[in-house]
Amino acid sequence: MAGRRRGTKTHDTVEHLPVLTDEIVHHLAHGPGWYFDATVGGGGHAARLLDALPAEARLLAFDRDPAALERARARLAPYGDRVRLMHCAFDQLGEVRSSEGLGSLAGALFDLGLSSLQLGDASRGFSFTKDGVLDLRFDTTRGKAAWQILADVDAPTLGRWLAQYGELPQSHRVARAIVDHRRIEPVYETKQLRQAVSPVWGPTPHPRRMAQLFQALRIVVNDELATVERGIGQAIDALAPGGVIAVISYHSLEDRIAKRLLHGEPLPKREIQLGATRRTGLELLTRRAVVPTPAEIASNPRAASAKLRVARRLAA
Repeated sequence: MAGRRRGTKTHDTVEHLPVLTDEIVHHLAHGPGWYFDATVGGGGHAARLLDALPAEARLLAFDRDPAALERARARLAPYGDRVRLMHCAFDQLGEVRSSEGLGSLAGALFDLGLSSLQLGDASRGFSFTKDGVLDLRFDTTRGKAAWQILADVDAPTLGRWLAQYGELPQSHRVARAIVDHRRIEPVYETKQLRQAVSPVWGPTPHPRRMAQLFQALRIVVNDELATVERGIGQAIDALAPGGVIAVISYHSLEDRIAKRLLHGEPLPKREIQLGATRRTGLELLTRRAVVPTPAEIASNPRAASAKLRVARRLAA
């Protein structure tokens, strides 16, 4: 879901700032046709794209988060029927295109991760600095919350998740501490999760470790990596010749998937020696990941981890 670590906090309100917006408009806004915003969020990228595109261009915008869709609906109302908003995960693109009879895409944007609005809502449990129910679902209308998953998972499985999705050292010790704490009280709120890991990390764990822990649990709750893999793959398949796909990622696990799908699978050494190139049907427009400028990071510190990769569909 619907993606994006960005924003600043002023007078107890969170300002929703899209990341790398100029770069997105530069690469994506290139003519009429259908465009796809996989994680519309507050509608920041969508509005900038629609402003830069001709009037006949249309935008298909998804988000798993009903609250995000409401914000986007309000922000994008001036664009009228140029926008079609849908409560969907982005790996439902193929299904929606088929059912709605939509043609190929002129462009697609994936802005992965969390928005500042999600992080700022304590009731969602996304922030380890705020007390609230440990939910972590992008879509609160379906699936199990993190606290429900933690109520049943065994220590070896939890340890594997923390290692694989959070890249956490001491992952199995942390998992065992959480399961042990569960015998005393349910790990239902964020503060109880902090208490559960204190035997391993102490009463004030390092913020980086807590961020890795919450990332791992969030990925499990939302099946994020598999959804990213399927969604980007479906968008690539949907691109018209000359169509462009852009992916903004915020951690290495997402970026590896984007890089592999846009660059193509590695070829065997023998084929490379014979002059073969990776077969993706895509032309990379960014040989290396594009990152925010120092000025953007200064105005929006959460943009610091963003990486943008862009590719264009080659003619058949």
